[in-house]
Formats: sequence, structure tokens, C-alpha cells
Amino acid sequence: MPTTRFSFLLCLILAAPVQAEIYKYVDENGQVTFTDVYRKGAKRIELPGAPTPLSKQGKAPRRASYNPSPTDFPRIDAGTQKRRDDIRRQVLQDEIAGERRNAEEARRQLALGERLQPGERATDATYINRVKKLRAAMQQHEQNVTSIQRELANLK
Repeated sequence: MPTTRFSFLLCLILAAPVQAEIYKYVDENGQVTFTDVYRKGAKRIELPGAPTPLSKQGKAPRRASYNPSPTDFPRIDAGTQKRRDDIRRQVLQDEIAGERRNAEEARRQLALGERLQPGERATDATYINRVKKLRAAMQQHEQNVTSIQRELANLK
């Protein structure tokens, strides 16, 4: 526990300078000093990849502006897009039919797998692992069906 606390404290100490603003100050003798404390005449150094301090941001950062596609960007006519959408819908319908069959088969396998074999107990590790794998397979197929249904609903 003390090692964990020490490691956490060390991480905080090492991370603190990362958020500091860095200033370059040149005194009257030409001595260059880099510091995190502002002095009159010092210039702030912008470090690449460093976050902008909240005090300097003023307002919320602006979102990227919308850039329309160039005029010479290839376009697809409505008929071609409709054919592509129809093909996609058909592929998804085929996939959902297959996943529904797989889910039904997984349910059947689970029902068979939950039966105790002669000499087997419900507390045996082999029984528990077998049932766990069969349930996981069934749940995966049901999740796949749900995901495909969501994709079908999102089609135009």
C-alpha cells in the first residue's frame, strides 16, 4: 500500500510541470532564463502538442468548419446509390436470417448441454464450463441479431 501511494504521488509530481506555462526571459546582461513564472518582458514559449491553458482560451474552442466537397469530386447518381443500398439491405437480411438460425441452434445446444450426463453433478467444473460456453455462444448470436436489426433500421 505505501508503494502504491508513493507511486501515485510521484506521478502527480512528475505530471505537474507538463501543465505549466513556460516563459523565456532575457535580462539586461543577456542571460537567458526559462521559467514557469512570468516576469515583465518575458515571452511565452509555445510548446508543440501542449494544451492551451484555460486562462488563455477565453471562450470554448471552435468546431471545425464545414468544407463542402470540391466541384470535381466524383458523385454517384441516385439510381446507382439505390442499387447499392438494396444490395446492402439484402446482405444484411441474409446475415440476420443466418444469425437467427445460429441463435436457435445455440439455444437448442444449451438446452441439451444443461442436461446432466450420467455420473455428473451440477457443481462439477466440466459441467459449469460447458454450460458457460454454450450460454456465451447463444448470447453472442443474440447480440449479433440485435446489431444487424439496428443496421437495417438505419438504412434509408
